Amino acid sequence: MTKTRVAVIGGGVGAITAAYAIARDPELRARHEITVYQIGWRLGGKGASGRQRDAHERILEHGLHVWGGFYDNAFRLLRDCYERMNALGLRDRAAPLGTMEAAFEPLDHLFLAEHVDMGEGRLEWRPWLIDLPTDGQRPGDATSAPTPFEMFLKLLRILVAFLEDGEFAVGLHAGLGPERARRLRGAHRDLHDHAHAMPREPHRHGARQSSLLVDLIEAAQGVVHEMQTPEALRDDKVRRALHLADLSLAYARGMAASDAFVAGYDALDQWEFTEFMRRHGAGESALGSVLLRGCYDFVFGFPHGPGLAADVGAGTAIRAMSRLLLGYRGAIFQKMRAGMGDTIFAPYYLVLKALGVKFRFFNAARGLRLDPTGTRVVAIDMVRQASPKGGDYDPLHTVEDLPCWPSEPFWDRIELVDALKGAKAEDLELEGVARPPRGHPYTLKAGEDFDEVILGASMGSLPYLTEDLAAVSQRWRRMLASVKTVGTRAAQFWLTKDQDALGWRELVDRCNPDVRKPEGSLETIMTGFGEPLDTWADMSHLLPREAWGPDGPKSIAYFCSPARDGLTEEEFRRDVRAWLNEDLAVIWQDERGRGRGHVGFDESELYLDADRDGDAFAQQYFRVNESGSERYVLSVTNSVYHRLAPGESGFERLTLAGDWTRCGLNAGCVEAATMSGLAAAEAVTGKPMLVVGADDVAVDRSLAAQAMYRTADVTSARWPLSGFYARGEMTGWFLFYQMPRAEVQALLPEGMHLAHTPLAARGAHPVGLSLCRYHDVRGSFVPDFLAMSPYGEASFAIPFVRTEATGRARFLYPRRLYVNSEPAIAAGRLFYAMDKARAEIQVEERRFVAATPAGKRFVEAEFVQHEDPAPLARHPAFGTIASLLDLPFVTDGRFGRLFNAFDMQLDHAWGAPAAGRVKVTDDQPGGFPHAELEVAPLRPDHPHGLPGAVRIWCSWSLTNPLDSDRIRRAAEAQSWLRRTY
Repeated sequence: MTKTRVAVIGGGVGAITAAYAIARDPELRARHEITVYQIGWRLGGKGASGRQRDAHERILEHGLHVWGGFYDNAFRLLRDCYERMNALGLRDRAAPLGTMEAAFEPLDHLFLAEHVDMGEGRLEWRPWLIDLPTDGQRPGDATSAPTPFEMFLKLLRILVAFLEDGEFAVGLHAGLGPERARRLRGAHRDLHDHAHAMPREPHRHGARQSSLLVDLIEAAQGVVHEMQTPEALRDDKVRRALHLADLSLAYARGMAASDAFVAGYDALDQWEFTEFMRRHGAGESALGSVLLRGCYDFVFGFPHGPGLAADVGAGTAIRAMSRLLLGYRGAIFQKMRAGMGDTIFAPYYLVLKALGVKFRFFNAARGLRLDPTGTRVVAIDMVRQASPKGGDYDPLHTVEDLPCWPSEPFWDRIELVDALKGAKAEDLELEGVARPPRGHPYTLKAGEDFDEVILGASMGSLPYLTEDLAAVSQRWRRMLASVKTVGTRAAQFWLTKDQDALGWRELVDRCNPDVRKPEGSLETIMTGFGEPLDTWADMSHLLPREAWGPDGPKSIAYFCSPARDGLTEEEFRRDVRAWLNEDLAVIWQDERGRGRGHVGFDESELYLDADRDGDAFAQQYFRVNESGSERYVLSVTNSVYHRLAPGESGFERLTLAGDWTRCGLNAGCVEAATMSGLAAAEAVTGKPMLVVGADDVAVDRSLAAQAMYRTADVTSARWPLSGFYARGEMTGWFLFYQMPRAEVQALLPEGMHLAHTPLAARGAHPVGLSLCRYHDVRGSFVPDFLAMSPYGEASFAIPFVRTEATGRARFLYPRRLYVNSEPAIAAGRLFYAMDKARAEIQVEERRFVAATPAGKRFVEAEFVQHEDPAPLARHPAFGTIASLLDLPFVTDGRFGRLFNAFDMQLDHAWGAPAAGRVKVTDDQPGGFPHAELEVAPLRPDHPHGLPGAVRIWCSWSLTNPLDSDRIRRAAEAQSWLRRTY
């Protein structure tokens, strides 16, 4: 049998996962021949590590790597690798890192670095220890991930437990007083009990249940905000509890008010995370706290470098943080007991090689080439950097009985190609991908050298690798432009004292008096600290794996942070030296030192290797990661929609693998890359792979596919109704404002409930006014000359309304319409059950006036048009306007609810921003709510909120009232589609 030749480009987690998922399966291994082409001398991408052979084999990492306890796919696959390594006789279980249990150690807590205002402008670093207990489970055993609603319920359980028991409860009782603490607990208990009484299947949530859920969240938010006084926030326990509750409730409101429970987290990625939290009620104090800042620091969420605008898509952030904090198994973190290269990539390499996978080190890809049609990969331009001397290159060596990667190649095992001979080692750039790699060129050809390609290269190398693809594919260009990366910086310190001797534990005890602390070392992982290194991990447990001897260092600290582009290592070292004295010395100083005031960092605490040149500071390890696989892949707002899934490259023979693909987690981490690699293996082989968490919710995808065929358009009506509908033309002013939710709910008939929308502020709901002139109004079957005479109409409508019978589907409720045409009133009442009433209406170019038949004015409006009319679909706010106006409407008819669609054909409409004043003083029964509005014009830089006023010119159609059942079904079906604006 002829095998399918698979060329794997790159050796990062995604690429190696794809190769392993195929090779470990005997059936797939028999059908596929895999060759991994790797630039330089080692596997790992930005997870690569190396041993510095002339410095006691110390571990040098690209950054700080710690696995999350929710990495079920990564742990499952690596555990299989370790067990296979034992079974193949490649490593004894009793050897160092012989089993998964020996390779990782759990960590059940984390630290956040609070920078607290102590009054009089004095800021103090106060470490906040968060204890997250182990649960007895094993990471990697899960077969599914919790759904968004299950995560939501778990958060409420934890939040109530925090407020009712433990350190937070004690602190709140003491800091707020018993009555206020009881109110806070009561508001959260009411929310918890209601949420847990709802069906576990979110598609079964009733309209009233969903509305009440958000109302209860808002009630709890009101209590939390009321308690955030300056005095309360100076108390550590009270501040921490209130900030935790504040951000948790904002997350809860955002989830409950959106479709995320049934549509998944991606629907929220149209908002930046902080803006999403602010929009859903988070207070500014909580938004400025380390709880939120820490979320960004964990994912390097600063596209332009630290101190500049943070940007992470809300859906991706919430998914990642929910799984990290609420979805872990065993413990929240798992620390590797050696370098990432030693713990992860050496075992994968050994097993893959034993299973027949070929490795071509020092072979770098320069470009994928397409056939003349631009649809199929036919060649890969490559360069060879070096050739092994005598057979394959052996990349590993043994340190303390453990196979490891060196920090530079074994020069005596290779011969450089002519193009690189004579260059200094530091100028060779054997791993550099800031530009196309250099070496001896050659070509891999489809049908001769490969049949399928798995592109596991880094995001940073794709611009030159896929230049041909971007030239012919708009999707590929969008992906390259939308998925951002950021450089990182890292430092590793070897110290002459352990962390306790540095005074760290004393500070932790003082700032966390009632929190359970581990026996022995604190094994710190802390984020939210000062730049240039905001995240720190105590990695002293690695000392036995390095070759220092008895007089070596006593502890190790790793630090990392995002970096601005263009940062040099020299600049970084200078910044770190200043930071040592200004920030690190404050927390690494015993109580006696703190009592003497700030005295700076004692560099004698840095380990000095007498066998090496330079002072102790110069001997520490500093790294700036600026190019290619070194750069961290970000999840900026809206980028998730432009990521390509592993099997959706758009080109034959090409499959994608890496944390830059759309894989279900869509964030820069080992788990995302593993999920992508598994999906890539499935795409290449056609054999289903278990990918835990690839989908947020178990959705019948056919529902969305069917929904895309269903519209409320009149043209979709079945014969004979397809030929009978209303039509006409109109122009008028449309404006939206918000009212208190309770007042808007009171305007709805029984059985209708307000859905929630982020377009309005917390506790409010949008409503709309339209002041229009209609003409050429007639039935579709009526000749033009029999059309109604032109007339004016003022309407007040409530968008985003749900009914108990239609579940998640959203409608517009036309509360009252005033018209100066008897035929229009009669038709609206008789056929559509609209509440139309007679009014005297004047419609002028800039004015609109409605008066009672007795002549009393109750609507007076004046407008100024700011720009010439333009196609409305080109305006940045078009999506928001469409979401408000393109809703089917619901009315109460004599024989039940009627559902109809008023299609304004907005994609063909013209519009112009307008400003003005509107005064409504309607005292008629069932009339418009009183309002006095200063109307702002629709803006080009439209934010995610209610749009400003706009004048619209359009043709319209109105469905046949006998078509009500179809409109209802179409609205229900379309509720499964993700809408963004």
